[in-house]
Amino acid sequence: MNQLDLRPECVRLIKALSGDRADRFVESSLLPALGKAVGIKDPSIEEVLEELQSGYKCLCAVFAHYAFARRGKDRNHLSEIALEALKRTTSEDEFGLFLSRSDASVLWDNFVVVAKEMGHKPMEQLNRGVVAGMAELAQEIFEIDQRGSIAAWIIDGIRKTGRLEPQFFRIVDVRGVGPKLTSLLLRDIVHLSGLENSVETADRIYIQPIDKWIRLLAPYVIDEEDADSYADWILAGKIFKYARRAGVSPVRFNMGATWFGMREVRVQENLERLVNHLVSGKPTS
Repeated sequence: MNQLDLRPECVRLIKALSGDRADRFVESSLLPALGKAVGIKDPSIEEVLEELQSGYKCLCAVFAHYAFARRGKDRNHLSEIALEALKRTTSEDEFGLFLSRSDASVLWDNFVVVAKEMGHKPMEQLNRGVVAGMAELAQEIFEIDQRGSIAAWIIDGIRKTGRLEPQFFRIVDVRGVGPKLTSLLLRDIVHLSGLENSVETADRIYIQPIDKWIRLLAPYVIDEEDADSYADWILAGKIFKYARRAGVSPVRFNMGATWFGMREVRVQENLERLVNHLVSGKPTS
């Protein structure tokens, strides 16, 4: 397989999306969000990665940026409630004591209190799984490594085995955390740690979250019929294959495509015109 297997316009689009748009995603979206969650202003990748080694800071980042990412307009409110509940439950210095508990029920109890104080319903059926479940994952990890950092656990697994499948299915097992959120978290940790090429090929589908924009861009990237109708896991594999054929990082393509959709295309009606502009240099007007 090589670049010559792809139509030239596909290669141009893949390279355009994996270039400075991927950089903009990281520098203007991912790093500021994670930096805020772990208490760093104008953070570098190295600084964020270092802070995520802390079990407490990592759980803060999970609650702030990932756990409620698919909750629409309620996302920020839920993150704020979860972070305040965590703050009332424990601290970075005392996090080991919290991680030594048998479960995270005390964290959920505080979530309920904070939610009511802020005028929101706790919605136990929807929120308890992700709030307590991600904290209980940190507790489970703490039993293994005495750190309890979900990010460090992911990184350690790649370095030791090259695998991501065990981590993927363990996180998906948390009630309320689906495959898309899990892949989003795994993708970002893999990129920040620079370990994309260390992940076994078979497991790289787990670092290709399929969002609205990836699916809409699929027919322009994948030279196959019905590309936009593939199941997520099949589409993830195709994206990986085509990005590799074009000679770019599949993770960078994924990030750049999301940035392009959210910040440049914005509405589906603009997609074809802006894709044509990227591929051929035609004016966008």
